[in-house]
Amino acid sequence: MDTRKVFQRISPRIWILAAIVIVGVFLRTYRFSQWMYFYPDQARDVMLVGDVLSGRSSWPLLGPIAASTPFQLGPITYYFQIASGALFGVSPWSLAVPDLCFGILAIPFLFVFLKRILAPATSLALAGLYAVSFPAVRYSRFAWNSNSIPFFIILFLLSLSEFLRTKSRTAWAWVVALGVAFGVGIQLHTVLLVSLPLMIFPTIVFSIRSDPKTWKKWLAVIMIAITLNTGQIVSETRTEFQNTRYFFSVLDTRSPHESVGLAQNLFLDIVCHAQANALFTSSLPKDDTCATITSFRYATGGYPDRATYLLFLAGIAFGLMVFVAGIILAIHRLRMERDEQKRVFLWTVLTSATLTFLVMLPVVGHNGQVRYLLPVFFFPFLSLGLIAEYASRRFPGKFRLLLPVFILIILIALNVSTIVSEAQLSAAGIRSNAQYIILDELEAVRDAIISESAPAPEAYLYGGEKYMQNYLKPLIYSSSQENFTILKGRRDIGTVPAGKPVFFIAQSLDTSVVSEYNASPEAFGLTVESYRGVGNIGIYGIRH
Repeated sequence: MDTRKVFQRISPRIWILAAIVIVGVFLRTYRFSQWMYFYPDQARDVMLVGDVLSGRSSWPLLGPIAASTPFQLGPITYYFQIASGALFGVSPWSLAVPDLCFGILAIPFLFVFLKRILAPATSLALAGLYAVSFPAVRYSRFAWNSNSIPFFIILFLLSLSEFLRTKSRTAWAWVVALGVAFGVGIQLHTVLLVSLPLMIFPTIVFSIRSDPKTWKKWLAVIMIAITLNTGQIVSETRTEFQNTRYFFSVLDTRSPHESVGLAQNLFLDIVCHAQANALFTSSLPKDDTCATITSFRYATGGYPDRATYLLFLAGIAFGLMVFVAGIILAIHRLRMERDEQKRVFLWTVLTSATLTFLVMLPVVGHNGQVRYLLPVFFFPFLSLGLIAEYASRRFPGKFRLLLPVFILIILIALNVSTIVSEAQLSAAGIRSNAQYIILDELEAVRDAIISESAPAPEAYLYGGEKYMQNYLKPLIYSSSQENFTILKGRRDIGTVPAGKPVFFIAQSLDTSVVSEYNASPEAFGLTVESYRGVGNIGIYGIRH
């Protein structure tokens, strides 16, 4: 076989997509194990996986808790992590491998997804933008239950639209894909747990009524989903549906009429979608918490300077434009489209986006997070594509191409700039603070505590509320890997046994960064006798 002829037969489009994926892989894997986020959730998960694989505990029947509620998601995230831990050994980076792989696969899948509606060139350009999207890169670089949502929501929408189009002629590969996407998706986040069933069950009824022969394949979809959720089913039967009761109790406390009112929740939902659209495509604004009314008032918005505040507003304005224009153009395209495949796909996409908007309505007023909108991460990319193709039909001559290319370059530059800035902070060892924890910096903090404690095999730790909330469990896990024990200091430092090392974790004395989470040993009535700075983190030895 002539290898040169084989390569010549490969479409230039495939070569471009391969180059885009390679860029995406590099951004998601460069210094992967050192620069990953490692919060209490990740420390909890790696300890759980270690216990399962060592035989100290059985496989979990339920997954992580949803936000700060007692309700727990399905255990599929843990199962992915256990499988990865069995293959690569139990470590923070090995547990993140599934999210990394799904994050990489989402790049070509997004291209296939967009190509169902947009021109191949437009779809390639937007896949390239997604490859360098700062949030997409960030969510692929550590282990978290919601990080794999982009891949599974694309798989769900592709397979569901294919099922609706081909009905009883649907290939079994699409049937299996739909069952897997549905069964896994409802275990990744509460938003999907509500929105996917609301989407799929009415669709089943409609599909069977229009083509009764589809019932066998729909049954297969449901059986696959049930099989993937066996752990939850077993848990519910053993506990008399306790987790389900928790779920409905959470819904009762998240009424859209509660505290802020329906009108304000509606406003916040729109703004949060706008914020997500801007963040996913431009990395602006960088706030992960959905904006509130007070965020629009400079005096109370919490921004350090006017330029940052104006950048925040610019991001919201851009996201709102993309959000509104995308909805209008998608509905217009649906009305004008004659291609059945595109019509079905557009209907599926718009239904998914609408349900997510409605599900977010009671949530957004209760500390809503932009990451809750990962189920519609694709929408701003689709919107940009629809805007670009609409503009190409309206603008004359070369301008029809120059304007979309110019906007694309700006968006790529904004994302790359944010990625480079984050990498520079991580490379300098100054990324971690009260809110963010980078693994190699956490290990440097651990090593400082162990060094200052020598030859003692344990130490007591105090700190401000935010520092203890974020650092205690990661330090407990990381120190245990070095046969050292971190103990949480009790309120009364006098209860610490004499001669035991005691430390207070807070902001470093060497940084000029001012944070609302700053804390000092003196504020707690403690006396400092030694100090070690690790980047933005200070380790204060306490006399007792």
